[in-house]
Amino acid sequence: MSKSRLNNLFKIYVIVLVLGTLLVSVVLFFYLETLKKDLPSFDQLEKYEPRLITKVYSEDNVKIKEFFEEKRNPVDLDLLPPHLIEALISTEDREFYHHWGFNTLATIRAAMLNIPKMLTGRKAHGASTITQQLARNLYRSIGFAHSIERKIKELLTAIDLEKMYSKKEILEMYFTQSTFGPGVYGIQSGAKYFFGKSAYDLNILESALLVAQLKAPAHYNPYRKPERAFKRRNLVLHNMLVEGYISEDDYVRYIREPIELVEREKEGLGIAPYFTENVRKDLNKINEEYGVDYLNDGLTIYTTLDSRMQQYAEDAIDSNIDFLTRRTKANFIKDKNGLHKYVRTHYDSLRWEYKMTDSLMIDSIAEAKLKPEFALIAVDPRNGHIKAMVGGSDFNKTKYNRATQAFRQPGSIFKPILYLSAIDNGYSPATRILNQPLVLIDNDGKRWSPGNFNRDNIGGKLSLRHALRHSLNTVSARVINELVSPREVVSYAKRLGINTRYINPYPSIALGSGALRPIDIVTAYATIANKGTMIKPFSIEKIVDRSGNTIVENIPEKKVALSEETSFIITDMMKDVVENGTGKRLGWKFGLRMDLAGKTGTTNSSTDTWFCGFTPELAVVVWVGLDDHAYKLGKKATGSNTALEVWGTFMRSVFRNLDYDKDLKFEKPDGVIEVEVCKDTYETAAPYCPDTYTEYFNKKHYREKICKKHGNSNIIKKGGRRKRY
Repeated sequence: MSKSRLNNLFKIYVIVLVLGTLLVSVVLFFYLETLKKDLPSFDQLEKYEPRLITKVYSEDNVKIKEFFEEKRNPVDLDLLPPHLIEALISTEDREFYHHWGFNTLATIRAAMLNIPKMLTGRKAHGASTITQQLARNLYRSIGFAHSIERKIKELLTAIDLEKMYSKKEILEMYFTQSTFGPGVYGIQSGAKYFFGKSAYDLNILESALLVAQLKAPAHYNPYRKPERAFKRRNLVLHNMLVEGYISEDDYVRYIREPIELVEREKEGLGIAPYFTENVRKDLNKINEEYGVDYLNDGLTIYTTLDSRMQQYAEDAIDSNIDFLTRRTKANFIKDKNGLHKYVRTHYDSLRWEYKMTDSLMIDSIAEAKLKPEFALIAVDPRNGHIKAMVGGSDFNKTKYNRATQAFRQPGSIFKPILYLSAIDNGYSPATRILNQPLVLIDNDGKRWSPGNFNRDNIGGKLSLRHALRHSLNTVSARVINELVSPREVVSYAKRLGINTRYINPYPSIALGSGALRPIDIVTAYATIANKGTMIKPFSIEKIVDRSGNTIVENIPEKKVALSEETSFIITDMMKDVVENGTGKRLGWKFGLRMDLAGKTGTTNSSTDTWFCGFTPELAVVVWVGLDDHAYKLGKKATGSNTALEVWGTFMRSVFRNLDYDKDLKFEKPDGVIEVEVCKDTYETAAPYCPDTYTEYFNKKHYREKICKKHGNSNIIKKGGRRKRY
């Protein structure tokens, strides 16, 4: 072959080589550019934000709940034991401190061995450095598929991570991101899950076992596969021996040691499950409004709850539930018509479900249908803080929160709304109303003629104070017929913070028809306690991000719903209920003798019983009832012997153990005057009225009317002195 021909062939070879190289380079360039679209940007790499636990704290700084998608806590490498880091380095990446993202020789060797496997779909092994593992753990776009493409993405991201972070930071990120089993994210969670301790306190055997699981957490789970985990742990210890981190003698001693794990506990509901579930629902709204993710952002939630008060609330319910359940069951068994009706209605299912004696069947029915349920909410009326919340007897059975979700008939607990409507419209506690039944027609055309709980307690003209004290239905019906309209009463209820969706402007609302939630009534009573200023109760006080910045701070809106004068007067009338009326057992049984106002409530069927009361510092509502409206708590069940029992137990614990002022009084505003009133005529006392008492009036509405009956009388009370009330 001639020299010129050889030269031509060489030129062609060079041209082909150059063009081929250029072509491969162009293809490789565009291929890498395509891959980079799925890789994290420099901004994403720079802003490392692992998925962290959001922690919820009570007002008294007790952690009450954690929210998370992956339960993960960051770590400080300087606080981790050296043997944990040595176990990781010797097993996962011996050249960690000497490479810049990937190990060149190990990568080439792995490529030669694994490319044929990967091309044929077989599983490949090998050579990912700690930084490469971190890359795929951090960014889902890299994926976990066994493919050449994934390895390239992983390698490129690892190089960028090494440029961006120090080796110390990479190790901290790695320990935070690694998985140690289903739902066990990060070294802190792993240490807690398997050993019940902090990662900072791990010994060498525990460290080796955790590192052993990194390869395949499910495969080497020491609870499920103890033998595999034992062998893998000892392999990690051998790696530490080879790298010179432990001595031969230590190695021999360590590998003989058995695996010691803590007994796993089921994750509990935490403190105040109904309250924290309410917080979670609020966080869902905040997520949308502020663009945060409470499941992953590692927020700190500061709530209004007092964990001690919450415990008192739960204890108060627990101490009363057995007695109330027994009484309800006893009433069910005695009520033969109700029992027979239930059995007839459900006979086909019952005869298969209960292959047992009649008495056992009755017990089973009663257990299913007649377990009393509860709701309790305590609110600070001065700022709207929810201090305690119970939404039912068992959160495990249902998350249904009766405190915030259940619309129940209020009964007489609604009467203070009726009476304050009259007071605010110029009437006084001394206003007299005839205590006689009357017939009213509701808006739907139904006739309505209420009687009193004590059917014999009728006749004469009675003051509004007396009527509220003894919860007289006949007087209440006349108040809504003669003094204020149903529409006005509904308007006042709404101003006080009550959701009036199920409260229709019918005369029957005078006795508490319709339906409202416990949180509605405690909001209204708290407004009265707060001198007429309504603050909507809330549970989240502040939210802080992982960097310590406050991103949400709840500054409640205040609305004036009532005058201070009306609030004080209705409060004093409700004090009379507690001292001399249906709530008086709070004093003689529970020793609650501070300034205290409240009202009981009982529906006709005794399905719902209530007590709501307040001091200047705390408003609390308790509801006791049955979820199934068809059944009764008992013929003799009333608010005063059911809900009030829970309320009194709770408040006694609060005032015995917490810093609440027993001597604090409701402040009388300047616009309220004290007037001596004749107990017989309820008019301003004349010099010779035999029985008088001091009554409060709104100065703006007061018109003096001297008692004419005793104006010129010589009647003197026994002993020559007038009796005062």
